Amino acid sequence: MKILALVGTNANFSYNRILLQFMKKHFKQMADIEIYEISKLPAFSVDVPLSEQTEVWKLKQKVKAADGVVFSTPEYDHGIPAALKSATEWLSYHTTVLKHKPVMVVGVSYGRQASARSQVQMRQILISPDCDANLLPGNEVLIGGASRVFSKDGRLIDEKMRDNLERCFTNFIEYIQVFENIDEEEVHMSIKRPTISDAYINFPTGRLSLKEVQQIFSTIPFEIDLVDSSDRFAWYSDKPNREHVRSVASLNEPVTECHPPKAVPVVTKIINSFRDGEKDVVTRPLWMNGHRSLIQYYALRDVDGHYLGTIEFTGSVEYILNLFENGGWDKKPDATTGASAHDEGGDQAVAPVADASTGASEADDDPASDTAGTPVANEVADEDATTGASESGSVDADDESADATTGASEN
Repeated sequence: MKILALVGTNANFSYNRILLQFMKKHFKQMADIEIYEISKLPAFSVDVPLSEQTEVWKLKQKVKAADGVVFSTPEYDHGIPAALKSATEWLSYHTTVLKHKPVMVVGVSYGRQASARSQVQMRQILISPDCDANLLPGNEVLIGGASRVFSKDGRLIDEKMRDNLERCFTNFIEYIQVFENIDEEEVHMSIKRPTISDAYINFPTGRLSLKEVQQIFSTIPFEIDLVDSSDRFAWYSDKPNREHVRSVASLNEPVTECHPPKAVPVVTKIINSFRDGEKDVVTRPLWMNGHRSLIQYYALRDVDGHYLGTIEFTGSVEYILNLFENGGWDKKPDATTGASAHDEGGDQAVAPVADASTGASEADDDPASDTAGTPVANEVADEDATTGASESGSVDADDESADATTGASEN
């Protein structure tokens, strides 16, 4: 189980940080606790430029990926620190990452009442409509006399406080598991419904069951993502070992929330070009995870040409490039495939060379075919007239940690 724990202050020294470090070690058999420093975040303001919100975006991704979130707060003037309020604002402004997320509040202070009043305030914030988090009532961790209850090596040595912490954290883990079990039951119910599993889709070219459709998307050698016409992340293929890991927690989010801030202008430009009818495809070659990959964006339109959304195809092309570099297309036709050389030319016959990016033959009699594709390999430096995407100008194309959906690095 993955828990994200936020240090509720930007101070260099904090007993609340020490508490979370103790919890990380003490409960390592129960959960993987990641400690996050809110001092990394810019001060909340609606006017902060998107380009300066990369750390905010990263925090949102961590919250979405976590099974639960722990907020550790000191008490300043009977309330939470300004830095913690600012961090909470980032997690509730134009985002729903805390919605129904199991959360826990802990706190350390020097006084006898510990951080009781700041914890009350923190709880009120977390259950507010904008946050809408799932908070377990009555699960209070109040640690006072901070300088006396922690040892020099960071251990919580007060037995009663440690016992209460263990009880409350155990309750929190069980609370999370309740929600996980509910989700699993809902999934199992949908699988067992015969009206769903036995349904078929009739296409103009044949009929497929829903099970076959699902397995097709899981089997094809590239991954697919769909952004709908309202610019929300609507669906992704359940392909093993995806280049870019997706989460159901991101479904129905605005596409701007699913990408690093510096990639948002690129993504927005592509989608707008599709919506306006200026383009139908954009191609971006990238290095990802140590290998060469290709990302292709396509405008999804109905039979009348109305924009339905954007489809993104992502996959490694190393296998194809290795075949080409090793002379895979120079070999004789494989007799087992039914393909044969031209009778009149024998082994010397050479098939027309196809444009690698479009499949169009250079020997095609139709002169218009040369204008229909994406960039030809030997024109790497030129901008593609069809897509507007330059192969040499893709964002962070040499960054192995690039975001698979945009070519933008999360670093």
